[in-house]
Amino acid sequence: MKMKNTVILILTVLTAIWICGCGGSQKTSDVSGALLDAQEPKIDWRTLPRPSGGLTLSVDSESITADEVINPVRQQLGEMAGQMDYESFRNRVKPLLGTVLVQKVGDIRLYERAKAALPENIDEDIINKIIEQEVQIFIARYGGDYAAAEKVLKSMGTTWKDFYQFQRRAMLVQSFVSTEIRDEKPVTHSELLEYYNRMKGEYFTTEGLLEFRVIEIEAAKFADANSSIADAEQKAKSLAAMVSEKIKKGDDFGELAKQYSNDPAAKNGGLWKPIRPGSLAEPYDAIEKAAENLDIGQVSEPVAEGGHIFIVKLENKQVSSCKPFEEVQGDVESRMMYEKRRKRVDNMMEKIMSQVDLSYAEGFLEYCTQKAWRDWQMSG
Repeated sequence: MKMKNTVILILTVLTAIWICGCGGSQKTSDVSGALLDAQEPKIDWRTLPRPSGGLTLSVDSESITADEVINPVRQQLGEMAGQMDYESFRNRVKPLLGTVLVQKVGDIRLYERAKAALPENIDEDIINKIIEQEVQIFIARYGGDYAAAEKVLKSMGTTWKDFYQFQRRAMLVQSFVSTEIRDEKPVTHSELLEYYNRMKGEYFTTEGLLEFRVIEIEAAKFADANSSIADAEQKAKSLAAMVSEKIKKGDDFGELAKQYSNDPAAKNGGLWKPIRPGSLAEPYDAIEKAAENLDIGQVSEPVAEGGHIFIVKLENKQVSSCKPFEEVQGDVESRMMYEKRRKRVDNMMEKIMSQVDLSYAEGFLEYCTQKAWRDWQMSG
């Protein structure tokens, strides 16, 4: 009974996970399950013959078609086919298709385990009602227009029947996985604090940033055969002082940068991309030091460093900060539990995948490889 209640609870909170990212109106749909049943009559899959041969591969009670193996990597296969002959293509593609096939076989095995874990007295009516709700939600995304929703399904090469089947499959798998990875052991405060200290730099710290404009006057630009280094530096200082006075009188910093700056950013009015404090090497670290002492909108006095003179205007400043543990404890626990569950799911799938033996599927993979090559030739 506990398993039955778990299934029902999880199913009731699931959303439509088969097709995501669809916008549209949220008004209630007037399409009923009866109408859908009329459009797609129920089929007893047990009465259908199991396909065999090169076109499909039988796995437990299901079958995998060649297109199901090819489609996830079709674009990649097309790029490869255009660059090599068939033998080279075959040697590269067959292992790739084998990886896709292993994943698909693993998904089927996971579904079989989910079905086997269901109690015999599970209420199918409840599951069917939840699937109907998902169908209605999907149709509502298209303004409650059944025809429009059906058109989307057809454009994806599927049908309402497939939609129903996928919803049921996804719900049962989600229920099974959620039950398998449940951790009855509570998380301790010390575990949360350890996780926070380990991950706070990635999740809970706001990086410091500086954004500024620069007018750079380089003394070397004033050097010639008839003047000394000291003369060149003095000319640079005189120009910097003149530009600084213009700024104080209200001249536009960006326009002055375009006119006088030797920096590559001069064409953009001297605007640099935001930088992290401590990321600039000499002599440009002088720019950062000047910017850190300014308020937003302020302009520095000319700063001489290593043969360069910089005038800096601070555009924006973001101070580095870290949210305290007490403020984000709930978020820390959510992230920690998510990672633990994801690791359990990964381990469970790795175990399932490690048990997949494709030695019997050699002929099917060969057929998939040949079909991928022929598909590319026909599309060309």
